[in-house]
Amino acid sequence: MEFLRLMLLVAVSVSNISADSHGNGNNEAEVVYQWNIVEYEWPNDTYKEEQITSGNYIPQNSAVHGIKLYKGRVYVTVPRLKPGVPSSLNVIIDAPESFNRSEHLLRPFPSWEMQELGNCEAIQRVQSMEIDPQTGYMWIVDTGYIPNMKDVEVQPVDSCPAKMIIYDIDNNVEVRRYIFPKSTVGYGLFYLNDIVLSYSEGKARYAFISETLGYKLVVYDYKKNTSYYYAHANMVADEKYENITINNLTLTGIITGINGIAISPDFKYLYYSSVAGTGLHQIETAVLTSAEGSSSEFAANVRTVGQKVSPGDGMAYGTTNKLYYSALGPNAVYAWDIETDLKSSFGNLNQIQLKTQDVVDSDLTMEWVDTLAIDNGYLWFTTSRLNKFFSEDGIVHHEPNFFIWRIYTGDQNYMKKGKDPVQSANNTVVSIMTVFTSLLLAFLLM
Repeated sequence: MEFLRLMLLVAVSVSNISADSHGNGNNEAEVVYQWNIVEYEWPNDTYKEEQITSGNYIPQNSAVHGIKLYKGRVYVTVPRLKPGVPSSLNVIIDAPESFNRSEHLLRPFPSWEMQELGNCEAIQRVQSMEIDPQTGYMWIVDTGYIPNMKDVEVQPVDSCPAKMIIYDIDNNVEVRRYIFPKSTVGYGLFYLNDIVLSYSEGKARYAFISETLGYKLVVYDYKKNTSYYYAHANMVADEKYENITINNLTLTGIITGINGIAISPDFKYLYYSSVAGTGLHQIETAVLTSAEGSSSEFAANVRTVGQKVSPGDGMAYGTTNKLYYSALGPNAVYAWDIETDLKSSFGNLNQIQLKTQDVVDSDLTMEWVDTLAIDNGYLWFTTSRLNKFFSEDGIVHHEPNFFIWRIYTGDQNYMKKGKDPVQSANNTVVSIMTVFTSLLLAFLLM
């Protein structure tokens, strides 16, 4: 009997250790990278000084926004919202020993040549990209360049057109280049923002892109190499949210509409929301891929599932049926527990309502949670501090301004098949030990 009691204690202990290997459910986000001022990997010091002298590099004007991960590497965007940004798409690398301190640099991706401003063959301004984990293809959305986002209503005649570049990371080669026609992106006021991919016949075929200043949802069909868009009243900026206060600093005149988008792992439902707004909207992807731009078909099928706790920026959908989103006012990341809310809609996603919204993490330094990405059990996100970046004073050199965070959630990228291997192994151990514990308890109580 004493031996059995000892075994029971061991079983309970092992079960607790397994369940707690990634925390007790109250994990806190950790800072993986941070910068006071974003620094790049330059070919040499002479070139860097030339870029500063010419105004091509203004150190305080680079802000990290987009983030995606592939094979352990972290790719980020700096979308040239102000003049003096030398590279809009980058991969994070460790600083060389000559820096004599722990620091990380941005290496232009795929090269310095591909970042040449004014060269329409090169990348001009990238807000977001997506990486297909099955192929290693990076889908790069280049929205074109305007010298200053304060002049968004002015589109220079000689500016480079918006385009999509699909780049094979593993083989370092461009796969596809597509120029968006004006009939899709419009004239003057447009900004291609976030992107998600949808599979068809086991391959990434459709890209859904939020067009945040023209208030559209753009669809690109890889197979047909064509694009079209949908427009709806719920994609516009809501006047009630044109001013957002973060840490007692108010950013005014926000006209950004549809921005964050997320897609379910079965690729059946797309969700989107505006920065200046709290409504979360749902549309079946079958409508998007078959109606080919019919606004009436879109209007007949789109539905608002509810109101988020706060205006936000980016979103991401995980394989555990949770939709994560930025919450700007609270300096936080929230999660919509879709699995829980499905119970009150009898398992029907076409009737589900946004009710269960939980804080993933919150911190005063999470100023303007921007882009979210999921990789190998972790939710990653950037904080771009746009409230400070666009303020009258701007950012300052003596304090951290830009962060990249991660927090363990047990989720996987929506394009990856299967569960998190670490979490699955832990769950297996927990299940075995739970059964063993139950049997022991039953025996002891006999």
